[in-house]
Amino acid sequence: MHNLLMNSKVLVFDLDGTLYDGTEHYDYYAKLLTNEISLEKRDSFLKDYKKIKDYDHALTIGKIYDSENDLIISLDPITLKPIQVFTWEGQLLSKDELPENYLEKINYELPYIPVGDGWWIPLVASYHYGARDVYHCYDRTKEYMATKEFNIPYIRGLKEALEKVKDSKKLVLLTNSDREDVTRLLKLLNLNDLFHLEITDGKKPLETENHFKNIMNKFNVMPHEIVSIGDNFINEISPALKLGMHGVYITNQTTIQVSDSLLVVKKLEEVFE
Repeated sequence: MHNLLMNSKVLVFDLDGTLYDGTEHYDYYAKLLTNEISLEKRDSFLKDYKKIKDYDHALTIGKIYDSENDLIISLDPITLKPIQVFTWEGQLLSKDELPENYLEKINYELPYIPVGDGWWIPLVASYHYGARDVYHCYDRTKEYMATKEFNIPYIRGLKEALEKVKDSKKLVLLTNSDREDVTRLLKLLNLNDLFHLEITDGKKPLETENHFKNIMNKFNVMPHEIVSIGDNFINEISPALKLGMHGVYITNQTTIQVSDSLLVVKKLEEVFE
C-alpha cells in the first residue's frame, strides 16, 4: 500500500467511479439521453460525448457548465475559483465578452453544473443539445446497474487491502448516492461490513467540508492524518486539500499535480500495489 495511506489514520472513500471501475454505465446513460434529443442533433451529441470522454473537447471533468449561456468555465484547482470561460467549441472569451461580474456569480447550483465525474459528461452534452428534465434516465441507468446484465467492474485487490487495514485505520464511505443504492452496490462489490462509518446522500460538494470536519471530530484526528480518495476533484479532492488533508485523485489526466499532498493515479489498484 502507498505510504500516503500507510501513514494516515482515516481513509475516506467515494463510491461511484472509485470503488468500482469502468464506463459502461455512463455509456448506457448516454444512450438513454439520446432519446431526449431531437433526431437531427443526435449524431452530434454522440460525437461530442465521445470527444469529451477522449479529452478532445473544451469540456472536461473538473469544469463547470453554464447551461443557461452554454459556456464552459475553468476553475483554479486549489481555490476552485472560476478563472477562464470558453464557448462549447473551445474559444476562450475575454472579460469584455462576458456579462458584468459574471465570474463572481458562478456557483454549484443550476444553471451551473459542476462536471465532477463521468456521470456528468453525458448529462451536460445532452443539455447542450436541448435536453431537460432527464432525471428518469439516471434512475433507469441505476436500475440497469442492479440487473444481472450489468457486470460491475471490480477493482482487483481492493477488498483484501481494506480487510488488511481495517483494524489499524478508520474506513469511511462518503457518497452522494442514497442508502438503498449504497447497500446494494456494497453487497454487489462484496465490500459490506468493511466501513466504520457510511455517509450517504452526502450533498457533495456543498457539504463536503462539513463532513470532513465531522469525521475529524468523530475520530479525533488532525487534517494531515486523513486521506480523501475519489474520482471527483470538485467533490472530494479540492475540499480535502483546502483543509490540509491528503488526497488520492483517480483520473486519466495524470499530468495534474497541484500539491505535494495529492497522489494522482489512473486506477485505485495502483495505490494498493
